[in-house]
Amino acid sequence: MSIDLLIREFHEVDWSRLEQAHEAAAKVLPALSDPVVLGGLWDRMAQDDALAKGAESFNAFQKFLLHDDRETGLRLRLHIFSEYMVEEAHNHRASFSSLILHGSYRHFLYGNVEDVWGEEEQPATVVEPRFIQEQLPGTSYTLHHAFVHSTYATPGTVSLVVQGPRDRSSFRILDLAEGTTRTRLSGANVADVQEPGERKLDRSELGGIRDHLVSLGLLV
Repeated sequence: MSIDLLIREFHEVDWSRLEQAHEAAAKVLPALSDPVVLGGLWDRMAQDDALAKGAESFNAFQKFLLHDDRETGLRLRLHIFSEYMVEEAHNHRASFSSLILHGSYRHFLYGNVEDVWGEEEQPATVVEPRFIQEQLPGTSYTLHHAFVHSTYATPGTVSLVVQGPRDRSSFRILDLAEGTTRTRLSGANVADVQEPGERKLDRSELGGIRDHLVSLGLLV
């Protein structure tokens, strides 16, 4: 099945029904993670100006926009985690499903953002996790956009993520070490850098990153 036909499996998904989204992801993400298919997605991204501009680096990870459907809001991303450990908890703008391809991370779940931290203008307090799980290669999960979580990845962990349409224009981040909170806006609503270490990846860097993924057996 072609890349586009695989991705089309998500077009009928109602992302307000997480079980439906998870079932679609459990079927499609493993197929998209086939090294030949994933290599094709990577090369298509590298050759597409708009997708290549979506490649970004942060302190804790790099993310690559492999597919962006403006009509449905569906996005497909590849994440590569660095050695830098960021002690943060956050929710998201959109619900998503993630499949671990390489490495692992410890996953902490805290609860719904409004229940955990209250209203946006109220100061957040550090909370204890309510669920902890080791995400290993081949494992997947689906998370609602309102749910607060944190991840602590082994260096070099790689995950494939499919994101549904955005339900929020911003999301909230809690610095677990400092006990301070901040809000990150949608990229469409802000022009400046918002996070430490944030920068656009130069297109010339993509080749070296591809070679690294090939060495891990994730791309052909």
